[in-house]
Amino acid sequence: MRATETQTTQAPQSAAWLTRYFLILAGLGLFGLLVLAPYAAWWLHASGDAAVERAVAAQSSGRFALFGSGVSQDFVDYKLRLYAAIKPDIAAVGSSRVMQFRGAWFRKPFCNMGGVAGNLAVLRSTVDAMLRIHKPGAVILGLDFWWFLPQWEAEPFKEVPPTSGSYNYGFSSLKKPWQWLLEGKISPAELAAPLLGLFGAGFRADRFGIMAQQTDDGFGPDGSWYSTAEATGQKRPLDFQFRDTLAQVAGGTKAFYRARPGQVGPSEAHLDAFAEIWCRLRSRGVKTFVFIAPLSPRVLEAMRKTPEAWPHLFRLREALASRGIDALDCTDARGFASGDCEFIDGFHGGEVSYARILRRMADRWPALLAYVDMEKLDAVISGWAGHVLVPDSRLTPLPETDFMRLGCTKRAPDAGPPGSEAGAPRKDRP
Repeated sequence: MRATETQTTQAPQSAAWLTRYFLILAGLGLFGLLVLAPYAAWWLHASGDAAVERAVAAQSSGRFALFGSGVSQDFVDYKLRLYAAIKPDIAAVGSSRVMQFRGAWFRKPFCNMGGVAGNLAVLRSTVDAMLRIHKPGAVILGLDFWWFLPQWEAEPFKEVPPTSGSYNYGFSSLKKPWQWLLEGKISPAELAAPLLGLFGAGFRADRFGIMAQQTDDGFGPDGSWYSTAEATGQKRPLDFQFRDTLAQVAGGTKAFYRARPGQVGPSEAHLDAFAEIWCRLRSRGVKTFVFIAPLSPRVLEAMRKTPEAWPHLFRLREALASRGIDALDCTDARGFASGDCEFIDGFHGGEVSYARILRRMADRWPALLAYVDMEKLDAVISGWAGHVLVPDSRLTPLPETDFMRLGCTKRAPDAGPPGSEAGAPRKDRP
């Protein structure tokens, strides 16, 4: 009898507990729907992380504004919008390894479309999207050697969309501010910035995206990338002393996959796929200049110890030439007087290194001289050898440091070379 009474008593208690549990869940869901999500949307709008249209409008108006979003690393949507706004006479196209070409080095309107292609299929779809918007007079194409390896991309002729349109206010984006707070990537004060903005102390108006807001990392008005945080010592380099890249070389991982047994050069199918892209541009009357992107000398020397592992790099130029494509091989940075001190990481050269590449290209192909400002290139190269950034007071007042701890000599930014922003007086950021 007592057991039956106990069970009868527990049943209402269990039901009450379940009711409270579901009421709490419903309350939390309602709180998230009515408070957390709207605030996250406001935050993303105020910070500029999902404000591609506003960023492009500011940049194309002549202002020096940066777009450095933490929401997505799919840059194609942003770059195509910027390209449509600029309608350039010349563009640089490729992966992140062309993002250091600066608009200031050109006599005619320029747009850096670096970061739009991680493989040949996406390169093709992006080039097609660009041509539908506007036909430039010339294009600089930067090649990654791993594009020519089946292990990297199985179907180089596959039709793919150029972008996923990932800068939006969907669920994955709305959870970002709260996720970043929990992970320590933003502070409570940064989370409260939209509220502080009501009192004139919020986000900076000429920075769009949390990376641009925090450390001045981001894309400039010409679409080129500024790696400000690492170069100025605000954060430790992800590839400190090229250790991560050298580990990839040693392990044959990521972009440094080794060739399969019997492979003696770049994949024929991938060479054909690139030749088809090259022909598309040329058939439309677009002058097309091709270069193979560089590696830091330390990384290249590690690869040269086993050259048979990377025939898709060491035989790439001659394979392209066999298809009638003249490419400037910039694999060895020492060939154009650059070095480790001018590299952001093991396979991304900095601004000065790419100024050297552009000058070498203009020397090789006189048709580029109609677009390139050689005097500005010479000023950058002579004034800022050994640097990854040319100082610009609009970007940051912080000087470049020997961020890799390689013993590199870095100059103070006060006495910049003629024709650069470095010589301009410093001014505080707004």
